[in-house]
Amino acid sequence: MKVIKNINNNVSICLDSKGTEIVVFGRGIGFCKPPYELDIQKIQQTFYNIDPMYIRMIQSIPEEMIDISAQVIDYARTKIKYVLNSNIIFTLADHLNFAIQRYRQNLILPMPMYYDVKSLYELEYDIGVYALDLIYHKFSIRLPKEEIASIVLHLINAAAFTKNESEIKDNEAAISFIKKMIEKHFQITISEDDYNYSRFVSHLQYLMKRGQQNKNVKSENATLYESIKESFPEVYQCALKINDYLNALYNYAFNDEELLYLMLHINRLCVREDCHH
Repeated sequence: MKVIKNINNNVSICLDSKGTEIVVFGRGIGFCKPPYELDIQKIQQTFYNIDPMYIRMIQSIPEEMIDISAQVIDYARTKIKYVLNSNIIFTLADHLNFAIQRYRQNLILPMPMYYDVKSLYELEYDIGVYALDLIYHKFSIRLPKEEIASIVLHLINAAAFTKNESEIKDNEAAISFIKKMIEKHFQITISEDDYNYSRFVSHLQYLMKRGQQNKNVKSENATLYESIKESFPEVYQCALKINDYLNALYNYAFNDEELLYLMLHINRLCVREDCHH
């Protein structure tokens, strides 16, 4: 197996015997300058079919979180019958890492659909419980049970499904246009390689999927919504523009709950150093 690019000290992009590009984990494999032949005995985990937009994200996720996510997905595959997208290991690791950060900052976001998720997705709910138990045993942190619903939604959204080519192009065009809207509104340049942008795109895809299915979530975060709205008026105005655009596409208007999460994602894009004037 040949290493062609190092992501960090323990993660590299390699070519397997068939010339297929894969992401490889192994302690210290990123110290040598590529290209070089990798000793197979040093390989701990391999991941196929990873979207390039998630490669940069890996750099910002602690390795122990990726290990936990991999354990969760391995467990999930013994419980559920549908196929999960390969990227779920990294998107879930990123989500769990962010959830722990929020917990340590005492920022707890209610999950209004928790009880619906618990009753509708029993197998996935069990997987979420397993994930929270792993985190507790590793970090001595007991995340709130509402976090299970977020994990379930990650699993559901990662279920492999087929889109026709025109639908894929329409979604890509919409995401590209929204990116330009944000850049123009704040006079910034957003790097498409950055993990914050990857998070934002994942959230937009989730919103567009809900819009196409015309499904709303119940809003139960009125106080937090008003606080973010007042603290970040420009972010709020930008979110309204995106709402108008997606409403025109799908005849679907966000409620306060969806606007709140959209504002949080926009704000993260605009306050981090990866957005350059």
